[in-house]
Amino acid sequence: MTDTTDCVIVLYTTWPDMESVERAASRLLQDRLIACANILGESRSIYRWEGAVQSEREIIALFKTSAASVERARDAISALHPYDEPCILALESQAALSAAGFTQWVRSETA
Repeated sequence: MTDTTDCVIVLYTTWPDMESVERAASRLLQDRLIACANILGESRSIYRWEGAVQSEREIIALFKTSAASVERARDAISALHPYDEPCILALESQAALSAAGFTQWVRSETA
């Protein structure tokens, strides 16, 4: 099994509006559950939900956290999110291929 203690986890999320994602990002930073949030702006999501194809405007956000804090960050995002079933995908980085100084910064900010 790979040691993931040094890796940074990027939580890919989608949000219905800028207000809700900015509020969540501020709270996650305040609680030291993330080191950084990248709010990428408006996108269009096309998906099937409850048997019907939907097309909605959404905001994509990436939250950078440590492996030690990822579960608490995921749970906080879920609690802060207005959707019944929010998109939260944990994408694990490869510590050996990542910038060591950056990954150390993320770990220290989320300690």
